[in-house]
Amino acid sequence: MSTHTISSASLELSTIEKILVEKQKLSLTDDAKKKIVAGRKYLDKKLKQTKEPIYGINTGFGALYNKSVAEKDLEKLQRNLVMSHACGAGDEVPQPIVKLMLLLKVQGLSYGNSGVQLETVQRLIDFYNNDVLPVVYQQGSLGASGDLAPLAHLSLPLIGEGEVYYQGKKQPAKSVLKKFGWQPIHLQ
Repeated sequence: MSTHTISSASLELSTIEKILVEKQKLSLTDDAKKKIVAGRKYLDKKLKQTKEPIYGINTGFGALYNKSVAEKDLEKLQRNLVMSHACGAGDEVPQPIVKLMLLLKVQGLSYGNSGVQLETVQRLIDFYNNDVLPVVYQQGSLGASGDLAPLAHLSLPLIGEGEVYYQGKKQPAKSVLKKFGWQPIHLQ
Protein backbone atom coordinates (compact mmCIF):
# COMPACT_ATOMS: atom_id res chain seq x y z
CA MET A 1 0.00 0.00 0.00
CA SER A 2 1.41 3.37 -0.97
CA THR A 3 1.59 6.54 1.08
CA HIS A 4 0.63 10.08 0.21
CA THR A 5 2.88 12.61 1.87
CA ILE A 6 1.01 15.69 3.05
CA SER A 7 2.87 18.90 2.33
CA SER A 8 1.89 22.54 2.12
CA ALA A 9 1.39 22.18 -1.63
CA SER A 10 -2.24 22.52 -2.63
CA LEU A 11 -4.19 19.32 -2.96
CA GLU A 12 -5.80 18.84 -6.37
CA LEU A 13 -9.09 16.96 -6.79
CA SER A 14 -7.33 14.36 -8.92
CA THR A 15 -4.83 13.77 -6.10
CA ILE A 16 -7.63 13.44 -3.54
CA GLU A 17 -9.33 10.89 -5.79
CA LYS A 18 -6.10 8.92 -6.18
CA ILE A 19 -5.49 8.90 -2.40
CA LEU A 20 -9.00 7.62 -1.73
CA VAL A 21 -9.30 5.13 -4.61
CA GLU A 22 -5.85 3.64 -3.98
CA LYS A 23 -6.47 3.65 -0.21
CA GLN A 24 -3.16 5.38 0.36
CA LYS A 25 -1.91 5.99 3.88
CA LEU A 26 -0.97 9.52 4.96
CA SER A 27 2.23 10.96 6.38
CA LEU A 28 3.59 14.48 6.83
CA THR A 29 6.64 15.91 5.10
CA ASP A 30 9.38 17.20 7.38
CA ASP A 31 8.57 20.68 6.09
CA ALA A 32 4.90 20.35 7.10
CA LYS A 33 5.96 19.13 10.55
CA LYS A 34 8.29 22.11 10.92
CA LYS A 35 5.52 24.52 9.92
CA ILE A 36 3.07 23.01 12.40
CA VAL A 37 5.64 23.14 15.21
CA ALA A 38 6.62 26.72 14.26
CA GLY A 39 2.97 27.81 14.30
CA ARG A 40 2.50 26.32 17.77
CA LYS A 41 5.73 27.92 19.05
CA TYR A 42 4.62 31.28 17.66
CA LEU A 43 1.33 31.06 19.53
CA ASP A 44 3.01 29.92 22.77
CA LYS A 45 5.49 32.79 22.52
CA LYS A 46 2.71 35.31 21.80
CA LEU A 47 0.78 34.09 24.86
CA LYS A 48 3.84 34.52 27.08
CA GLN A 49 4.90 37.91 25.67
CA THR A 50 1.60 39.75 25.65
CA LYS A 51 -0.98 40.48 28.26
CA GLU A 52 -3.52 41.38 25.59
CA PRO A 53 -6.28 38.84 25.12
CA ILE A 54 -6.27 36.63 22.03
CA TYR A 55 -9.82 35.80 21.06
CA GLY A 56 -10.72 32.15 21.59
CA ILE A 57 -7.23 31.30 22.80
CA ASN A 58 -7.29 32.94 26.22
CA THR A 59 -10.74 34.53 26.14
CA GLY A 60 -14.29 33.33 26.08
CA PHE A 61 -16.25 33.11 22.84
CA GLY A 62 -19.08 35.17 21.37
CA ALA A 63 -20.57 37.45 24.01
CA LEU A 64 -17.78 36.37 26.39
CA TYR A 65 -15.06 37.67 24.06
CA ASN A 66 -13.92 40.15 26.71
CA LYS A 67 -13.62 37.59 29.53
CA SER A 68 -10.03 36.48 30.06
CA VAL A 69 -9.26 32.86 30.87
CA ALA A 70 -6.37 32.00 33.20
CA GLU A 71 -3.46 30.09 31.71
CA LYS A 72 -4.14 27.13 34.00
CA ASP A 73 -7.64 26.83 32.48
CA LEU A 74 -6.75 27.02 28.77
CA GLU A 75 -6.83 23.25 28.21
CA LYS A 76 -10.23 23.09 29.90
CA LEU A 77 -11.44 26.00 27.72
CA GLN A 78 -10.49 24.16 24.52
CA ARG A 79 -11.90 20.84 25.73
CA ASN A 80 -15.18 22.50 26.75
CA LEU A 81 -15.37 24.21 23.37
CA VAL A 82 -15.17 20.89 21.53
CA MET A 83 -17.63 19.25 23.93
CA SER A 84 -20.18 22.09 23.74
CA HIS A 85 -20.07 22.30 19.95
CA ALA A 86 -20.56 18.56 19.45
CA CYS A 87 -24.32 18.97 19.27
CA GLY A 88 -25.07 17.49 15.88
CA ALA A 89 -28.18 15.42 15.25
CA GLY A 90 -29.93 13.43 12.58
CA ASP A 91 -28.35 11.01 10.17
CA GLU A 92 -24.66 10.24 10.39
CA VAL A 93 -22.27 11.50 7.75
CA PRO A 94 -21.31 8.47 5.63
CA GLN A 95 -17.98 6.96 6.65
CA PRO A 96 -16.26 7.61 3.28
CA ILE A 97 -17.08 11.32 3.70
CA VAL A 98 -15.72 11.29 7.27
CA LYS A 99 -12.51 9.76 5.92
CA LEU A 100 -12.35 12.58 3.36
CA MET A 101 -12.98 15.11 6.15
CA LEU A 102 -9.98 13.71 8.04
CA LEU A 103 -7.78 13.99 4.94
CA LEU A 104 -8.84 17.58 4.31
CA LYS A 105 -8.44 18.57 7.98
CA VAL A 106 -4.90 17.16 8.02
CA GLN A 107 -4.13 19.03 4.79
CA GLY A 108 -5.50 22.29 6.19
CA LEU A 109 -3.54 21.97 9.42
CA SER A 110 -0.32 21.09 7.57
CA TYR A 111 0.19 24.73 6.59
CA GLY A 112 1.10 25.58 10.19
CA ASN A 113 -1.21 28.59 10.48
CA SER A 114 -3.56 27.32 13.18
CA GLY A 115 -1.34 26.97 16.26
CA VAL A 116 -2.30 23.28 16.56
CA GLN A 117 0.06 20.81 18.18
CA LEU A 118 1.89 18.38 15.90
CA GLU A 119 0.60 15.59 18.16
CA THR A 120 -2.99 16.50 17.24
CA VAL A 121 -2.33 16.38 13.50
CA GLN A 122 -0.47 13.10 13.87
CA ARG A 123 -3.43 11.58 15.72
CA LEU A 124 -5.77 12.65 12.90
CA ILE A 125 -3.40 10.83 10.54
CA ASP A 126 -3.48 7.80 12.85
CA PHE A 127 -7.28 7.84 12.67
CA TYR A 128 -7.17 8.08 8.87
CA ASN A 129 -4.53 5.39 8.42
CA ASN A 130 -6.25 2.95 10.77
CA ASP A 131 -9.83 3.59 9.63
CA VAL A 132 -10.85 4.98 13.00
CA LEU A 133 -13.71 7.14 11.74
CA PRO A 134 -15.43 9.56 14.13
CA VAL A 135 -19.22 9.57 14.21
CA VAL A 136 -20.29 12.91 12.70
CA TYR A 137 -23.90 14.01 12.29
CA GLN A 138 -25.41 15.73 9.26
CA GLN A 139 -27.60 18.24 11.11
CA GLY A 140 -26.70 21.04 13.48
CA SER A 141 -24.65 24.12 12.99
CA LEU A 142 -23.18 26.77 15.18
CA GLY A 143 -21.86 30.11 14.14
CA ALA A 144 -21.78 31.61 10.69
CA SER A 145 -19.75 28.91 8.97
CA GLY A 146 -22.01 25.98 9.81
CA ASP A 147 -19.08 23.60 10.18
CA LEU A 148 -18.47 23.90 13.91
CA ALA A 149 -20.74 21.03 15.00
CA PRO A 150 -19.36 18.56 12.43
CA LEU A 151 -15.77 19.56 13.23
CA ALA A 152 -16.45 19.18 16.94
CA HIS A 153 -17.73 15.64 16.35
CA LEU A 154 -14.69 14.94 14.17
CA SER A 155 -12.49 16.15 17.06
CA LEU A 156 -14.20 14.48 20.03
CA PRO A 157 -12.25 11.21 19.66
CA LEU A 158 -8.98 13.14 19.87
CA ILE A 159 -9.79 13.85 23.51
CA GLY A 160 -11.18 10.37 24.15
CA GLU A 161 -14.83 11.35 23.83
CA GLY A 162 -17.59 10.56 21.37
CA GLU A 163 -17.89 7.51 19.20
CA VAL A 164 -16.01 6.09 16.25
CA TYR A 165 -16.44 3.34 13.72
CA TYR A 166 -13.62 0.86 13.88
CA GLN A 167 -13.60 -2.55 12.18
CA GLY A 168 -17.20 -1.99 11.08
CA LYS A 169 -18.50 -1.40 14.59
CA LYS A 170 -19.60 1.81 16.30
CA GLN A 171 -17.91 2.05 19.68
CA PRO A 172 -16.77 4.56 22.29
CA ALA A 173 -13.68 6.44 21.14
CA LYS A 174 -12.08 5.89 24.54
CA SER A 175 -12.08 2.10 24.06
CA VAL A 176 -10.56 2.34 20.57
CA LEU A 177 -7.84 4.69 21.79
CA LYS A 178 -7.07 2.13 24.47
CA LYS A 179 -6.85 -0.69 21.87
CA PHE A 180 -4.15 1.28 20.03
CA GLY A 181 -2.39 2.46 23.21
CA TRP A 182 -3.17 6.09 22.34
CA GLN A 183 -3.61 8.62 25.12
CA PRO A 184 -6.26 11.31 24.69
CA ILE A 185 -4.80 14.55 23.33
CA HIS A 186 -4.44 17.36 25.86
CA LEU A 187 -5.58 20.44 23.98
CA GLN A 188 -3.72 23.68 24.48
